[in-house]
Parts: sequence; C-alpha cells; structure tokens
Amino acid sequence: MVVRSTNRRGFLKAGGAATGMLAANRAGLTFAQGTPGATPSPEELVYPSDPQYDQLRQAFNLRWVGSPAYVALCSDAGQVQQTVQQALDNGLRITVRSGNHCYEDFAVGNDGGVIVDMSRMTAVGKDAGSGQYFIEAGAQLLDVYTTLDQQYGVTLPGGSCASVGAGGHITGGGYGVMSRHFGLTVDYLDAVELVYVTKEGRAEVITASRESTDPDEQDLLWGHTGGGGGNFGIVTKFFFRELPPAPAEAHIFFHQFDFDSLGQEGFRLLVQNYGNFMAENSGVDSPYKGLFPGLAIPQAPGKIGLFGQYSGDQPELLEEYARAIEAGLPAPSAVVSMGPWAHHRMYAQAADISTKPWMQATKDISGVGPAQRAKYKSAYMLQPFPDEQIDVMWEFFVHPENPNPQASIGIDGYGCQVNAVDSAATAVAQRSSILKLQYQTYWTDPADDDANLEWIRSFYTAMYGEQGPMPDALLDGCYVNYPDVDLVDWPTLYYKDGYARLQRVKARWDPLDIFNYAQSIQLPDAGTATPVS
Repeated sequence: MVVRSTNRRGFLKAGGAATGMLAANRAGLTFAQGTPGATPSPEELVYPSDPQYDQLRQAFNLRWVGSPAYVALCSDAGQVQQTVQQALDNGLRITVRSGNHCYEDFAVGNDGGVIVDMSRMTAVGKDAGSGQYFIEAGAQLLDVYTTLDQQYGVTLPGGSCASVGAGGHITGGGYGVMSRHFGLTVDYLDAVELVYVTKEGRAEVITASRESTDPDEQDLLWGHTGGGGGNFGIVTKFFFRELPPAPAEAHIFFHQFDFDSLGQEGFRLLVQNYGNFMAENSGVDSPYKGLFPGLAIPQAPGKIGLFGQYSGDQPELLEEYARAIEAGLPAPSAVVSMGPWAHHRMYAQAADISTKPWMQATKDISGVGPAQRAKYKSAYMLQPFPDEQIDVMWEFFVHPENPNPQASIGIDGYGCQVNAVDSAATAVAQRSSILKLQYQTYWTDPADDDANLEWIRSFYTAMYGEQGPMPDALLDGCYVNYPDVDLVDWPTLYYKDGYARLQRVKARWDPLDIFNYAQSIQLPDAGTATPVS
C-alpha cells in the first residue's frame, strides 16, 4: 500500500517498513519490469554511506543541499520506471533532476525521499527509421548543440548555459540565443517519452506524440511544451521531427559603460534606447530576428554591458543596432572584464564587431561560473521601461543598501519568431513580449544570505509591487525556468490562462500527485488524498 499524505506537497515515509526495504535493496532488489518483454538492469542507488552521496545531494546553487534516502542513477527509461515503482512501494517521495541547475530547492530538496538522477542519459542522435532527432533528458546543452551541428547540421534554439540539462530546460519552454531567429525549443517538439504513475499506483512508460489520436496524449505532449519539469512524470527522452539549420557563423560585439561617465540621465537614455529598439524591431518578420541582444546592469562600480550576436546574411544590422542603442551616449569604455553577468552568460570579449564560426561563438558564450549561493527572479515586458522603473534601477544599482558586485539584472531581447506562435499552441503563454529579464545575485558566505535576499526582494517589489509582474499592458508574467518561491500568484505569472488546462493534464496523468514540489501543477481539486492499494 502506498500511503498518501494529507499535505499534497509530500509523501509520508513508510517508517520502519521503508528502512527494512532499504536494507533489502542493498542485499539485492527485485525490480518491476521496464520495457515490455525485457527486464531492465538495476540502476545504481547511491546511499549516504557512498562516497558519491555528498556530491549528488548538492545543487549547483549552493544554498540547496538535500538529505535523500538515496539517489538513483538511471541509464534508460526502464530503470527510471523501476526506480519510481520502488519508491512508490516504499512510500518515498520522488524528485528528478537532469542538469542540477534548478534555481530553487525543487530537485535536491527531498529529505528522506528519492532523487532520480538523469545525468547518465545523455544520448543525442537521429532515428534512422522515423527520421526524428532525439535528446535524452540528461544531455547537457552544449553537448546537444555540438552533436546536432557536427553530425546533422541543425541546432536547437536553446539556452546559453553549457551544463544545463535538457530535461528541465525543454519542459520549461527552452529559450536562448537563437530564439528570436528560430523560436523556442518546444516549438519543434514532436514527442516525449515519459515515466508516469497510474491511478492504481503503477509506474508505466508512454511516448506521447503529435501523431497520437488520443486527445489525452495530445494534452500530455502539450503540457511538456512549457508546463515545467517534473509535473506529470519523468521525461526520459525528447523527439523532434524538424530542427532549424545551424548557422555557419556569428557576428558579435560587446561594449561597456561606466556609471560615472553615464550619470543618471545617460543611464536613463541607455535603457530607453534599448527598450525602444526592442519595441521597434521584435516583430515576427523583423530583419533583426537574427539578432540576440543583451543589456547587463550590475551594481556600481561594475560596468554596464551591451551585447549583440547576429546570425544571418545582413551582419551590418549588428552595427546599426549598436549605433541605435549608443546614440547620444558617451563613448563606451574598453572591455576590461566580463563583470557579474558572466556567471550566467560568458559574453564575448569583443570591443568591436568580430566574426567567428557559429559553433565557436556558441562555445564562447556557453560558459558558467563557479557554483555559489544564488537567488533569481524574472519578468517579461510587452513595452519599453517606463521612467519610474528606470529610476528604481538607478537607485538599487548605484545606491544599494547591501552592496554586492555580483548583483545584476540581465535584459535579453525577446519576440520575433518566439511571437510567431499562438499563446495557446504551447504551454508557454508569453508570446507577445519584447524583453525577458533575469534578476540575479550571487554570494559565497551563508552569513550573507539575508542581505542578498533582502536586496533582490526589495528591488523586485519596487519594480512591480507585492504581486510581481502581473500580466497587463506593460508586463507579461515570469519565466517558469527561472523559478521563484517568493511569487504569490505563480500559476498566473508563469502560465496565465493556460494553467487550468495544465491542471487537467495533471489530473489525467498524475492523479495521485506523485510528482510534486513547491510550485508543481496542482490537481484541480487539491484536497485530501486517500491511500492507494
């Protein structure tokens, strides 16, 4: 019997029975059958006594350290299935991770439970029979781009952080440097292979495809086009029928500005110029769709960074972009450092426009800084910044109450081909925005937690109020792949009107709410659950 807690956010451990079963596991497990007709080999279970345990319970965000009963290192869907069934049989809560970059404590924060680790499932290829490209959930993004480019001449328009895992990135919508050009990763998603749990408490494997005639399966696939990771089950593999061609080369520039040389009026003009350019050049058919723009603002005395990468047959547009943003401003300074924004995206060190092979440029910006303690927030914008928001930025960056050279905001361009898709076609509801913002702060000493959290929370509240960037004429909510447990109405901020449909998908494919965490999709009637025999 699997005992469900009256609290929808966690399983009750089965006490002594679980302890006894764990001892039996070490002696030799009898696993549930995986792929029909075949008995899968056991996964590797890492317990607290194992040397790997401390590493596997630590998230990349050093604020999060879990104490799971064990971590299951799985190599295929059959192993994931048997791991899930074993956890169910022992009343243990299940969480999953692919690249370990979850901003909040959703994956490793599973004390006494089971973390299903996908890091061994890294295959990327193309099925000769179906013609579909496939990506396993544990594959890291830079490896995905490299394999697709070198072997097939195509790419996935995903994120710029090299070691992010495909599992969480794609299910959350998958936005990156090539998205204005080609759209989101989920715009190409054709099918998902998923381990889910039936209402009878049995772990099963299904492949939900666009070709399915079952409307429930169609809904399940839709739920994975931006509905967030780990809501309906565990995705083990993604399939894509078509992918965009990988560009041959990329044109890049990076300029820096000093707060002192700009002054408050110059800062205002810089942010206004950037926002106005995005408003004018983010349409679906814009000639600037090959441009990925970025504006990174750190706390003073750090340097404000203006970035641009262009892929296409009109590289002169990159220079026009630079002139438009820098109009009326003092000359930018020489590039002397990457500043705090380099932690998340390693901007190219180019004081003037340079050209590189596209894959080399992708590698250059796909770095990631050292693991630290961190906090993040996000927002989408439909219009340029109003003056009052620019004034808030100035105050929080130039006169912060809690100075930290690693506190910043990244303002990336959105729109173009992202906005070519209807907001209801995928679970990504934000299909009209022109800007995507990421608030971030990093530190190393736990004693600095309160100061850093206070800075970013106060900044965010000053920008949007207590409710956050609620969808209106200016704002369009938040990005689910930048999760933030501070959000009050997170269903609206992440999913807007699509949340009700996601709840229906949850009710059909995870009726026992096995896959749950602080911001997982809730069942339509999230009341007290009953035991399952």
